[in-house]
Amino acid sequence: MKRYLGIALRKSSTAILAFAIVFFVNSVQAQDGEQLFQQCRACHSIGQGKLLGPDLLDISKKHDATWVKNFIKSSQSMIKRGDPEAKAIFEEFNKLVMIDYPLPDADIEAIIKYIDSFSTPNVEDNAEASALDSLSAVKDLDYLASIDTDENEASGKALFEGFLNFKNGGSSCISCHHVYADDGVQGGLLAKDLTQSFSRIGGLAGIRGIIDFPPYPAMKDAYAKAAITEEESVQLQVFLMRADKENPMADSSVSGIMKQGIIGMLVLLATIFLVWFKRKRRSVNYHIIQRQRR
Repeated sequence: MKRYLGIALRKSSTAILAFAIVFFVNSVQAQDGEQLFQQCRACHSIGQGKLLGPDLLDISKKHDATWVKNFIKSSQSMIKRGDPEAKAIFEEFNKLVMIDYPLPDADIEAIIKYIDSFSTPNVEDNAEASALDSLSAVKDLDYLASIDTDENEASGKALFEGFLNFKNGGSSCISCHHVYADDGVQGGLLAKDLTQSFSRIGGLAGIRGIIDFPPYPAMKDAYAKAAITEEESVQLQVFLMRADKENPMADSSVSGIMKQGIIGMLVLLATIFLVWFKRKRRSVNYHIIQRQRR
């Protein structure tokens, strides 16, 4: 009896140990996945709607693990091979090219596991699903109401145009970007015009994601040792949001400096025409000869 009891205890201990190891490994993986996912936050959310890219909530229910791994490593390769789902996503999100992430399989699995930890149960009750969406919308409105002030807009504009320095010494946004405004300063043309960035990249969540977790190599390097503070991020968000709303039809491709250049060119052409019109049409000698002939 004691012998069987001892065997049972050993088996129970082994089972408990195995369960503990699995639980520990899963916890570590989830923690690693959370850290690795930070580089995805600029373009993707988990359950908070579309940003630059799709919402990744329940991604494992929509695609198998192999497809997700391949898409993360190189979405453009899948598009070029003609994968219909990859092409559909590419078209839906304005043909925005996703950066390749040739990560080890273990890292990608950790990211997927982290995303799956937010997986929703199969909700059959439409009323409950609608209530969840409504709650999310209310939270977004509350956040917007708390930050949408004239003071934040003014500070964000000053930060963007370089009249106010970032606390950690980062370069001003205007070095590379432009935002159309009647009283705004002409910005750089090295990167995309941000006048309509609010509506183009998913509202405040999209703007916040790119500011807090820069996905682009040049921006990432520029702010690696000069991170933008949370307060500065909020101020930039408000400035870009209001710039979009106040200039919904602005043709940002024709910037202020281009308009000034066109006006200057027209003035120059008019001056040349007047000078040319009043020019002497005959040589000086012609008039002397005509007088002598008389």
